[in-house]
Amino acid sequence: MRHFSFRDALFCLALSLASAALQTRAAAAGPGGAKVFDHVYLIVLENHDFDDALDGDLSPFLVELSRDQGLATHYSGVTHPSLPNYLAMIGGDAFGVRDDAPSCFAADLSPMQSCHHVGGDSLVDQLEAAGLTFALYAETLPAAGALTQASPPAPAALYAQKHNPFAYFDGIAKNPARLEKLKPLDALMADLSGNAPNFAFIVPNQCHDGHGSLTCKDPARLARDFDDFLKRTIGAIRASRNWTRDSAIVVTFDEGESRDTPKSPGSRTEDDNRVATIVVTDCGGPAVNDAPLNHYSLLATIEDGFQLRRLRKASGAPTLMNLFDRPCR
Repeated sequence: MRHFSFRDALFCLALSLASAALQTRAAAAGPGGAKVFDHVYLIVLENHDFDDALDGDLSPFLVELSRDQGLATHYSGVTHPSLPNYLAMIGGDAFGVRDDAPSCFAADLSPMQSCHHVGGDSLVDQLEAAGLTFALYAETLPAAGALTQASPPAPAALYAQKHNPFAYFDGIAKNPARLEKLKPLDALMADLSGNAPNFAFIVPNQCHDGHGSLTCKDPARLARDFDDFLKRTIGAIRASRNWTRDSAIVVTFDEGESRDTPKSPGSRTEDDNRVATIVVTDCGGPAVNDAPLNHYSLLATIEDGFQLRRLRKASGAPTLMNLFDRPCR
């Protein structure tokens, strides 16, 4: 009869620990073994083509990120102008929207204004059904839950509702508890020191997102200002207790703005709408995804990483998961 030795015991313990590690890794894997996220911080900038955004003289921090982190080289907005691109990011569709009209829930909507609202599920419904949390952080939003079209009023608006897709969905705008999750940007710092949401949608104002307004028009200054905004905001996120091995920051632009292409409808090509999209992770390291991607691809990646079903046009979209799922050295 063979005796059970101390060496046998150590071997069994090693096998047990290895099995537990594999089970833990499998439990933490999303669809197809994809990485599962703790937090995704999405920062959306405005109206810069791929090459313009990655101008080393004007946006050195963003260029540094593109070299040191994950870069999607053929990522495009889904249409023009701004609003339908924002709707696509959390709804998986542009919903037939072809303009930047305000939400039909806007508190200052006039009787003659056209407006939009969207029924059906959004990423918010999916997150909450899975016990996960969300928040919008919009710079110059006057108060949590505010449904104003602009602040200050147009034409000098800094906050613009067309850059806040949450305000258009019936299931959010009619829900007071969800509206409270639409916060001024200042709330981000407080939330980072406590419990940040699983999904954070971060919108700079029009002087810091590259768009511009009456008070900030110079293109070179706009690029420097969005670069400074990124440096401050990404630095704060990465220094917080809510930055983990399973967290990621995504920087993208709503749409491109080619100087060489006529601005008439239908004259743009897909390449004209190519924008810079960068994924920052804790492990870091340069990575590239050169597949044709768009905002539906980003939504699909977020949904896969939070183990959610895919909405609408995200259902068949290729993902950016290789930029999120980079092994630590």
